[in-house]
Amino acid sequence: MKIKKIIVLLMALLISSLAFGQDATDDFSGKWKTEEGKSIVISKSGAGFVGQAVEKKIVILKDINFSSGKWVAVVYNPIKDVTADCELFLEGSQLKIVATKGLFSKTIVWTKEL
Repeated sequence: MKIKKIIVLLMALLISSLAFGQDATDDFSGKWKTEEGKSIVISKSGAGFVGQAVEKKIVILKDINFSSGKWVAVVYNPIKDVTADCELFLEGSQLKIVATKGLFSKTIVWTKEL
């Protein structure tokens, strides 16, 4: 009985990972609005992407590339002058950025502008 539950659980995990998996063909290009209302333009750069603040021409996201089955990058916070590694998730018209610095992480959500 326990083995059946374990098998069902493993199958559910596999199916959910396939449903929400990232894809190397994801396209982050376009204009995005931050939670603070700032505009970021993400454009293709070589095999990856780069994101730049519209107002101050500062690179906010760099080295965006698909590695080991996920989108990774470096995010820069110009207010605190801090950079952090991050993972990107494209979810419809939203871009979820999970920034990690040491033991701490923060999730940021940007919305695509039309």
